[in-house]
Amino acid sequence: MGSTELLIRTIMETGINAISCTPSYPAVLERSLAEHFADIAPPDLGLKLGLFGGEAGLDDPAFRQRIRDTWGMEPRNANYGVSDVMSNFAAQCEHDTRLHFLADDVLFKEIIDVESGVPLPLEPGVEGELVLTHLLRDCQPLVRFRTGDIIAVDETTPCRCGHHGMRFRVVGRSDDMVVVRGLNVFPSMVAAVINGFVELSGNYRIVLDKKPPYDVLPIKAELAVDYQPADGLVDNIEHALKEALGASCRLKLLPANSFELTEGKTRRVERTYE
Repeated sequence: MGSTELLIRTIMETGINAISCTPSYPAVLERSLAEHFADIAPPDLGLKLGLFGGEAGLDDPAFRQRIRDTWGMEPRNANYGVSDVMSNFAAQCEHDTRLHFLADDVLFKEIIDVESGVPLPLEPGVEGELVLTHLLRDCQPLVRFRTGDIIAVDETTPCRCGHHGMRFRVVGRSDDMVVVRGLNVFPSMVAAVINGFVELSGNYRIVLDKKPPYDVLPIKAELAVDYQPADGLVDNIEHALKEALGASCRLKLLPANSFELTEGKTRRVERTYE
């Protein structure tokens, strides 16, 4: 956490008002403020704009509102890319929070079925793994590179901003997908429910302690600071998860700040079996 403390001091000393990071990093900043700068609340840092990328989840309105309420800054889905292919080739505009594909001149895009690898039509409503091919690259071009990102295509018609490429959402990673009674469940789907409860911090983990198949999805979630679990809270959250996911979940509530936060990407699925 040393670099996070240094970053906080730098923000305060220089008056920085924007940050570019993963969507989970503000939680790291928030915990560092509580532990090392007790007299400074998140809005006191003066951050007005968050340019996020590297993780799914920012398409969730509840998560965006949590960032606004906690930090007083506007979240932007600004930095979508694949390190093996191109660092940044999709972002939102001022009219639409969904990602705009901005690299049609240099990347050929496809969507395939995760299990079979069969190409799917690139049209609204289609969900599958994003596959990319370099069109302009002199050294080591990649052909039909499987990104591992599962995306949902929402629009292919022009946006109000003038962009003509597809607009899409990142549903999750293929290696984070958990099949529960035949249903494909992604961490982002769990997050959309967890972020809707003010009693929770928003931090959670899907903890798989045995090999598949799974009848129930085991989830651990943190309580928010200063919140105590009320009677019926677990039942209410499990019911909301069942309604949203279609799969049964087993929830365990943990005290605030139970999870170790990292300054890099946060993995929400933990496989503890050998």
